[in-house]
Amino acid sequence: MKKPNKALRKTVRLTLVTASAVLLTLVYRHFSVKTETIRVAYYGLAPSLVTDLAEWLDGRGVERRDFILDDSKPLRSHIKKTVQYDLLFIYDGANMDSVSTIVRNAETAALQTLSLPVRISVQTEGRLTGTPLLLDTFHLLYSKEVLERMNASPPFTLARLENLAFNAKTETSPLLCAGKDDNHLIMLFSSLLEAQEGIERFDEALAKLKASKEDDFTAFFALEAVWNTLQRIGLWHKYGLLPRNWLELTAENLDAALTNARPLFVFAPLSFYRSLEDSQAQKYGLRVMPSAPHKTGRYLTAKTLAALQFSVPKSPLQTAAQATDKLAAGRALIRESLSAPSQTKLASSSRLVPSNSKAETDQAAQTVWRYVSAADGVMPDIAQASFTEAAQQRAFAEALRKELQRAAR
Repeated sequence: MKKPNKALRKTVRLTLVTASAVLLTLVYRHFSVKTETIRVAYYGLAPSLVTDLAEWLDGRGVERRDFILDDSKPLRSHIKKTVQYDLLFIYDGANMDSVSTIVRNAETAALQTLSLPVRISVQTEGRLTGTPLLLDTFHLLYSKEVLERMNASPPFTLARLENLAFNAKTETSPLLCAGKDDNHLIMLFSSLLEAQEGIERFDEALAKLKASKEDDFTAFFALEAVWNTLQRIGLWHKYGLLPRNWLELTAENLDAALTNARPLFVFAPLSFYRSLEDSQAQKYGLRVMPSAPHKTGRYLTAKTLAALQFSVPKSPLQTAAQATDKLAAGRALIRESLSAPSQTKLASSSRLVPSNSKAETDQAAQTVWRYVSAADGVMPDIAQASFTEAAQQRAFAEALRKELQRAAR
């Protein structure tokens, strides 16, 4: 058999080397484009808020890919490796805390554009990890018409709130809350716990709830501060200030009640107030939860939307310059999100409160901002701060309803 001549072997080797080089170039180009793309993750946000953020990002001229993470699972279960995502949009709370070791510190220059206490509202064990963008604060809504009829002003103390409620003449119970809605219920309890008992006792209760084993909240509900708060709501229920079926009311029922009757006070987050028809919303004013007499220091319950940047190491397929540029692009997006024009757009589309007080907003948002700026701090509700699993939050809400029914006997 004849052996191939040297020239042919040389030609074959040259062809293979050339083909390999072309293939490697194509692979490198493919992954280089991929490594320059900003990967944006969203966790635990309403679809409408994801849309608002995505539309804002569309106008930034940055190539990106969006990932909507399943919030029925803990956030940490989605993070298999530190190079998966570049930016994360999430509410402040236990899930945000769970990734604190793999995210960068919030950029000081960006935070300096914000006023206190919002500037320091997103932190994990004293470390500023996230940049606050929008706030969904919890409120007392009051009927302007009923208070005017009573020749009264909105209450500052819980005792005054109860006095007004006992003396109000309304078609329905004077106090309303969507007790079947886990979010409304837990925010009411959290806000009242802080307002009545103070931040130190709130923090003690939070530590006890975080230490709960599975769905056993016995030790938490045994705390004096927690039981005092349950009793107060229970007495509202027992004496008819809250309707008998308030723990069965949904947000939709609450909306209907405001349309068909005129309750004096409604406990609800800002996002509910914003969902009302303008004609209905204008009939109600916004206050923070009244507090115990002579209480100093206030911390407002809120869902704070934060932007976090992951500490993504350089990929083997990236040059050092590409890695630096991508990191800078992420930082630039977060800085831009806090600019007054961007905050105006985000607040307008989401109808939440912007973290930058210089954003152009309507009267309701300006009112909320006055309360926020006067507060000592902003905090997530007690379940949001304690649990990473949605099932745990649901179990806590059910346990809370049972304890409230017991307190009303």
